[in-house]
Amino acid sequence: MTSELIVHAPIDGWVCSLDEVPDDAFAGRMVGEGLAIDPTGMTVRAPFDGVVSSLARTGHAVSVRSDDGAEILIHVGLETVALDGAGFTAHVAAGTRVRAGDLLLTLDLEVVAAGAKSLISPILLANEGEVRLLPLNRQVAAGEPIMAVRLAAASGPTLDEGAAALTRTVRAPLPHGLHARPASRIAAGAKSFDARVRLILGERSADAASLTAMMTLGLKDGDELILSASGPQAEAALEAIHALIASGLGEGGEGAHAAPVAEAPAVPAGPAAGEDGELIFSGVTAAPGLVIGRAVRLRQAEIETPEHGRGVMLEQAALQQALTVVRSRIEASVAEGGAHRRAILAAHLAFLDDPGLLATAQEAIEAGRSAGFAWRTATQGGVALFRSLGDARTAERADDLLDLERQLLVELSGEAAPAPMVLGAGSVILADDLLPSQLIALDAVKVAGLCTARGGPTSHVAILAAAMGVPALVAVGPGLERVEDGALVVLDADGRRLVASPSASRQARAQSAAAARDRRRAEARALAAEDCRTADGVRIEVFANLGDVAEAAPAVAGGAEGCGLLRTEFLFLERQSAPTEDEQLAQYQAIADALDGRPLVIRTLDAGGDKPLPYLPMPHEDNPALGLRGVRTGLHRPDLLLTQLRAVCRVRSSGTVAVMLPMIASVAEVRQVRALLDIAAAETGGQAPLLGVMIETPAAAMTADLLAPHIDFVSVGTNDLTQYALAMDRQNAHLAAQLDSLHPAVLRLIAQTAKGAADTRWIGVCGGLASDLLAAPILIGLGVTELSATPSMVAEIKAAVRVMTLADCRDLAAEALTLDSAEAVRALADERLAALLKSRVVGAVA
Repeated sequence: MTSELIVHAPIDGWVCSLDEVPDDAFAGRMVGEGLAIDPTGMTVRAPFDGVVSSLARTGHAVSVRSDDGAEILIHVGLETVALDGAGFTAHVAAGTRVRAGDLLLTLDLEVVAAGAKSLISPILLANEGEVRLLPLNRQVAAGEPIMAVRLAAASGPTLDEGAAALTRTVRAPLPHGLHARPASRIAAGAKSFDARVRLILGERSADAASLTAMMTLGLKDGDELILSASGPQAEAALEAIHALIASGLGEGGEGAHAAPVAEAPAVPAGPAAGEDGELIFSGVTAAPGLVIGRAVRLRQAEIETPEHGRGVMLEQAALQQALTVVRSRIEASVAEGGAHRRAILAAHLAFLDDPGLLATAQEAIEAGRSAGFAWRTATQGGVALFRSLGDARTAERADDLLDLERQLLVELSGEAAPAPMVLGAGSVILADDLLPSQLIALDAVKVAGLCTARGGPTSHVAILAAAMGVPALVAVGPGLERVEDGALVVLDADGRRLVASPSASRQARAQSAAAARDRRRAEARALAAEDCRTADGVRIEVFANLGDVAEAAPAVAGGAEGCGLLRTEFLFLERQSAPTEDEQLAQYQAIADALDGRPLVIRTLDAGGDKPLPYLPMPHEDNPALGLRGVRTGLHRPDLLLTQLRAVCRVRSSGTVAVMLPMIASVAEVRQVRALLDIAAAETGGQAPLLGVMIETPAAAMTADLLAPHIDFVSVGTNDLTQYALAMDRQNAHLAAQLDSLHPAVLRLIAQTAKGAADTRWIGVCGGLASDLLAAPILIGLGVTELSATPSMVAEIKAAVRVMTLADCRDLAAEALTLDSAEAVRALADERLAALLKSRVVGAVA
């Protein structure tokens, strides 16, 4: 096709950009390029001469193909598939030849409007090509020209579908057919593998990486599909896509098709007025601490990219050069930081090599776009997909793609990279939001704190801030822009607030509190190497949570008496195949050696849910937090679990080596793993390590007495236990202020755990509460004998324990259990700890 095809409006209405469509898949161009019409008419007509290539069973979408092969998809309204045909009357069928203006559908707008998320209707080019939009934001009548399309020229040889292809059949349980939402899930899954996957229905087939191609198959509920895959990862891709389709793609079950009712975000009300003109902002703690400093506003200019390229060869070369430069820069930066930084940058490198992103960018370049425009198109599609999946942690991964988008666009612009910001000592960085690369580029010595209007407590920036020991507050709202550059601010991340232009009295209080905190930290570090005991000599072990071998030696130097939680995910993430037994052994042994005979507790793989693995295909889950995660993943794939247990059994240490199982909910799960552990020990000729469980579900807490005879120890994972006890998603930034593990309900579950597991070797806490200074005495009072904290907090936790007797701890815990809120518990603990610290100082002076 060498000439443009003029597409005429299929319906009366207001024509607008896809950016105005309130649906991430359409607005993000994941379904295709084009425009949208907000309809006022009740008839849908053919946009040009051609053939009806597909008609949805429900009548909400119809595609027309021109004789030259251009295919236009008309999707009437949003979430209209859920109407199951109500409000739509079809006047054609698939295969009907039509002329421009022929009647395709009649609408009952009242019925459609009542059941749709929106009437706005995307009009999209369903195959690869160039779209030229005619003037938007105007009223049009059916038959008026709205855009012109030109198909992309075919490039390269056609793949021989029969060559070395694997096939499987699957019956698709899709009550409303394969529409945009389930198709986007298949496409996302297919693009995560180095393989070509096709869906074959009768004589028609579609590339699984193309949403539009799949949607035009005309797949109906119960149709039998043939899945074909070829390429290096064909087998894994085939298994994953088969499982995904067989699961129903989230489309089955009563009410599954209704548009989710999204709770309006809890937008901060804006800063409150304090004394003497103060502005007080409330936010969510991302990293603890209290600092006083000068505000430094971090802004970033928008990078303009030309839409049209200078030629395919030139733009391809420019993109490859930019990818190479950015990849080299990230690889050099990986070696400079700790485990968290390395893991984040490894994720960035994986995105740079993502075949789906690269293929999308390549297709855009071949369609005449510039390298920058093509890269932005690819990344924005991924961003939209991440944000549309309904999981807060996954949505935050969109920031990583935005970070890479910006880095490549800077490189492609030909301009010098922005010079690092010059900071003064004690700078408190303020920003609408921060990208990981921006934070890494700052002078860490001079960054006293971070505060962002947006962001979440589980973002990569929050993780980096905590690893740097920099207090950070996020999600304070758009009013943050009212704080001027250079203004004095008090950032109290512990108290979840930022105070701009603090009064003299507040400055004095903050300075006193910060100085006292600094003194306590210095004293704690001086005594970090000593064993931890209460004031009356009761031994409490304080361990560290570790993420990889690089963290072990620094943790020991900081006073850690062992590792109470080794997160083994670092071995399994960001790779295309599972680590071998020898690979795992090498890492575990290196950590045991660094601990030099101190206890090592190795948690088995905690994948699934928000930590998907490409080589561990899982069925789609509407609620991943309640699905195949934790120990359930291991029992779902016992081959992976047995390999990990064999590696642990081979670790040699003069100290205790233990295995800990995540997300336990029943004795049956423990018995199954115990049987595998016995097999691993027998096969490796070693002695089975100790076996313990994480108490992360209310079920495990309430049945600790039933679990105890089958295990050697317990450790409470307070992060998950809190979200399940309070029915609040711990990844939801809007609930973070309420999601406090010192809630009496959570404390009562911990008390029940300690009572039920009293006869085990130790009762630990390895969740976030173990790093909370106010929580330590309460936990000890409830019966906890081991705390596994963030390495940077170990010395301070030890110091907090040393000022209280066991009787003090028990009295505090007993009173805390009678209170009605986490706020009340915190106030009580703060008062008691402050009084004991004061009495200690007075006693020392006397």
